[in-house]
Amino acid sequence: MFHTTFQLSGRMAIVDGGGRAINVRAAKQQAILAVLLLRPGGVVSVDRLMTELWPDELPATARASLQTYVYRLRRTLAPLAAHGVELTTLGHGYTLTVPDRAVDVRAFERRFARGSQALAAGEAAEAAGLLREALDLWRGPLAPGIEVETVLCERRRLDGVHLTASELWVEAELRLGLHNSVIPELERLVEAHPFRESLWELLLRALAGRGRRAEALAAYRRLRDILSTELGIEPADRLRRRHQAILEGASF
Repeated sequence: MFHTTFQLSGRMAIVDGGGRAINVRAAKQQAILAVLLLRPGGVVSVDRLMTELWPDELPATARASLQTYVYRLRRTLAPLAAHGVELTTLGHGYTLTVPDRAVDVRAFERRFARGSQALAAGEAAEAAGLLREALDLWRGPLAPGIEVETVLCERRRLDGVHLTASELWVEAELRLGLHNSVIPELERLVEAHPFRESLWELLLRALAGRGRRAEALAAYRRLRDILSTELGIEPADRLRRRHQAILEGASF
């Protein structure tokens, strides 16, 4: 079984099948590796990589330097060739072949997709398990410290996927009646994303569903104060309806 892992979430790391770390220390080599891992099997042109590495102005030695970085990276990855990892030159670019299951953010996205589908199909228990697996794979933002365009774009996208995965996991848990288990996570999420009203709605549902009506009403007041003070707006209609239902003693 293939056990080598390319970790992009939280920090960049490579661990081979024997549990040994393979170090890529040079910043430019790390950036090249990240770009190639995010375009698995696709050819990334030499011009694109040079623009990624030197976005403001290309030095006269850019092409030669890139070739040196790739050469060193190829040597670093060579021990993984037996496991299907290969960095090759194709035309005027480079491609990195890596089994998709070996890249942590791809494993995260696969479980997220399967969990989303299960929830849409009404399979709350299966969805909760898959989404929890996805969230447990997440170690933090994509490749922090690597600030090239491809990584920045993917970091923003995956941050959004991670937040959506958190919301869907909470939804699955609520459908299973596990309101108490999600309340601490929701409190953390609304602190981190105070303008995301869908999180507040889930918090209101969770609190009201456990009979914690006063806390649910207090949470709504917190949201209303934040939106009014920071954005000059009122909560969305669905949240106002949820608030009214709690006031009227509805159960969730």
